[in-house]
Amino acid sequence: NNKDYIKSLGVLALPSVLFYAGSEGLVENFPCGPSKIPIFKKKFTELLNRVIDPDTRKLKTVDCNLPEFAEAEPCASRPVVDIGTVAKLSIGEAVVSEEQWTFLRTQVPYFKDLSDEEFKTLMSKATLETFEQGQIIMRQGMPGEKFYVVDSGEVEILVKSAFEDPLVTPSNYLGAVVNRFGPMEYFGERALITKEPRAASIRASEKARCFAFHQDDIPSSSVLSGKTNPTPERKAQIDEKYALDFYNIDFIKEQFKKANFSNQMRGSVNSPYTIPGVDTDVDAEAAVEMAASSKPRVGDVNVNGNQDMIVALLMRFKLLRHASRCFEYIMGTQPKFGNLGEVGRRSLLVSKLSPAQREEFRNVYELIDADGDGTISVVELKRALESVGTERSDEELLDIINKANPAIDGNDEIEMNDFMGVMAEAEFYYLFMETFAALDKDNIGFLKAGELDRVLCGMRDLVSNDRKSIIDVEDEDMLINYEQFAKMLLGADTY
Repeated sequence: NNKDYIKSLGVLALPSVLFYAGSEGLVENFPCGPSKIPIFKKKFTELLNRVIDPDTRKLKTVDCNLPEFAEAEPCASRPVVDIGTVAKLSIGEAVVSEEQWTFLRTQVPYFKDLSDEEFKTLMSKATLETFEQGQIIMRQGMPGEKFYVVDSGEVEILVKSAFEDPLVTPSNYLGAVVNRFGPMEYFGERALITKEPRAASIRASEKARCFAFHQDDIPSSSVLSGKTNPTPERKAQIDEKYALDFYNIDFIKEQFKKANFSNQMRGSVNSPYTIPGVDTDVDAEAAVEMAASSKPRVGDVNVNGNQDMIVALLMRFKLLRHASRCFEYIMGTQPKFGNLGEVGRRSLLVSKLSPAQREEFRNVYELIDADGDGTISVVELKRALESVGTERSDEELLDIINKANPAIDGNDEIEMNDFMGVMAEAEFYYLFMETFAALDKDNIGFLKAGELDRVLCGMRDLVSNDRKSIIDVEDEDMLINYEQFAKMLLGADTY
């Protein structure tokens, strides 16, 4: 009766065993139930053989040449050969201007304590490296070797914490952008100073040219050499710069605790419910009696008006409630403004609507557009939502209106085409979610890959003779987060 006992505790999903290996981070994610123990042992043995040195019984040194740990080689690297009145670049060499030289000498704090001779020697070994947009200059978790000062362009700092959901986070995800550095700002110092792996990844957000200084070339009098201990103030400063608080669970201890408990609550993470006698100390039979006794008494109701008018009003109410639900969905999205692909994606979804759905959505639009000017304003949207019991602040309403048209950031009105796109995306999202939720008997938010594939193939077989599997996975018992799967079907971002 182990399965029944586990379910009685509120654990309704298979545990996911996550394998971590030093600076590599998460290397394997394996949903593991009792029947999967032999496969688990095999995977674990393979992992140990790959990452553990049999002689030292310690983690092997990470091979930074592997593709998953590779950092971009600069598309151009020129040694600094001289100082001039203006900066010059030629094939294979660079001449820095007096302004650049003075800034590096006096404004970069790690160079201030160097003697003139030490700084001149350091500059003679420096290089001016160029990175194209999107190139990864540094990777989080890798050892530090260089210190960079941005000469032109911009780089972004990305930090991946331990709190991302490994079930839905892509393997190439570098983390959240926590900072950006432009000309005459610097990065890479923390790993050199602390001798710890890099605390963040650095990516060129546009074409960037940087002065690069290798740690082996930095004089021992500088803290960047790793031969001098930093002051507590300096350590705190660089920790803040690279968002080390991002790792500190004490800052979100209460939130993290609630999230862990919520994962084990009955029902889905979006709408958990409690079972009396299991999740509470109330006797189940007593709970039923309490619920029955608390039901409101039903009496006679007199209606002022004819039946047709009431039906018409209820139909309007239904239409507006449907629109309200769609707006709720759109509030939770993060469209990429200015990306024509977003507009094209919604247009494609509109094309898949039936004529009846399009007509219904046009009726909703005309119902909200009270003055008939062809656009929906904040006032009109507010009035429509309040009429069905949904209250939103003006800021939230503006957010809804702005997200309705991803082509432009800063919209203050919704036009018909944008409204149709919003309604189509939300319509299909709820279609997918309600279909998948009907299969999710335990309301855990996940479905087995094999079960999901059989259902999708069964529906397809009604209209096609194609027998090819829709979801191609080796492990049919693997759990799929069907909310993320629904967004993937819509072509929307899943993180």
